[in-house]
Amino acid sequence: MEQHIISRDQFEAQLARAAAQVKDPEVGLFGPDSMMWRLSRHALFGAHGAGRALLLQIAHPWVTRGVDEHSNTRTDPLGRAKRTFTSVLSIVYGNLEQATKYARAVHNIHSRIQGRMDYDAGAFGRDTPYQANEAQAMLWVHATLWDTTVMMYELFRRPLSQQEKDQFYEETRLFAYMFGIPDEILPPDWNAFMEYNQTMWNSDQLAVTPATRELTAFLFQPLHFTLAPAMAWLKIATAATLPPRLREDFGLHYGNKERLLFASGRTVLSLAEPAAPAIIRNGPAYVEATRRIRGLPSTLLTRAFTRAIFGRPELVAQKPPGAK
Repeated sequence: MEQHIISRDQFEAQLARAAAQVKDPEVGLFGPDSMMWRLSRHALFGAHGAGRALLLQIAHPWVTRGVDEHSNTRTDPLGRAKRTFTSVLSIVYGNLEQATKYARAVHNIHSRIQGRMDYDAGAFGRDTPYQANEAQAMLWVHATLWDTTVMMYELFRRPLSQQEKDQFYEETRLFAYMFGIPDEILPPDWNAFMEYNQTMWNSDQLAVTPATRELTAFLFQPLHFTLAPAMAWLKIATAATLPPRLREDFGLHYGNKERLLFASGRTVLSLAEPAAPAIIRNGPAYVEATRRIRGLPSTLLTRAFTRAIFGRPELVAQKPPGAK
C-alpha cells in the first residue's frame, strides 16, 4: 500500500483551512448549535462506545504495533486514556486557540511514532514501515470516533435523520483537518463514509493478531476490583456493537445472556439519563465550554469532576486575563 505521510506543511495548511471556517474563535470549531456538540454532549451514552472505538482502532495492525512500541498503555493505561480524551475533548469543545494547541501537540507526538512491523498482519507484511501520521491510518482512527458516536446516540437516544447525519459528517471534516487529513481521502458524505467503514470492517486492512488480542485482554482488566462490574458491562456493550466479523476475531462472546443484559441495560440507561445531573449526563468539558462562551469561569463542582477524571482542574474553561 502506498503511504502518504502528512508533513508539517500539509498539517499546518489543514489547520489554517479549519480556522478559516470558524466564525467565533472563542466558541471554537463547533459550538452549541452544532451537531457535534448535540451528539457528543451525551457523555454518559458516548462512554459506552469507548471499547468499540478502541478495538476498531487497534484492529489496524499499525495501531497495535505503535501502541506496543511507543506507548505506555500497559504500564499506565489510565494516564494514556486521560491524555487521549483530553486532546479529543479540547479540540471538540475548546476555543480555537485551545483546539489548535492540542492538534499541534498530537501531530508532534505522532511524528515520533514510526517503525516496522515485525510480524505479518493482514495486508501488512513483516518489515512493512508504519507511521502514525500516515493519512489513511489517521482517517481510520478518525472514522472510528464518529461512526461510534452516531451509533451510541441512536442506540440510547433516538434515530437520526439523513439530514442530521449529513450535517454531522460535514462537521467532522473540520476535526479531520485538525489532524492534517487531506480532503482527497475523506468520503464526500455520510453514506460514503459508512460505505468506507463497512469496507474496512471486512477488509484485510484490519487484522486481529495475537498481539491485538493480548492488548485487548489487558485493556478490559479493571484497574481496581471495584471497577470489575463496570468493565464487565463495557465488554458486553463492546461485543454488542462491534461488526460481527471483528467481534468473532476478538473472541468476544455475545450469546443470549449477553443480548438480554445489553437490551435491559440499554433501556435502563435511556430512561435514567435525562434525570442524571448535567455534570454526569453531559460531562465536565461540555459544561466548561457552555460557561466559557457565556463569559463565565468553571464552577467548583466542575473543577472537582475534571480533576477527578482528567487529573487537572480545567480542560476548556475560560482562562483568566494574562493566563497561558
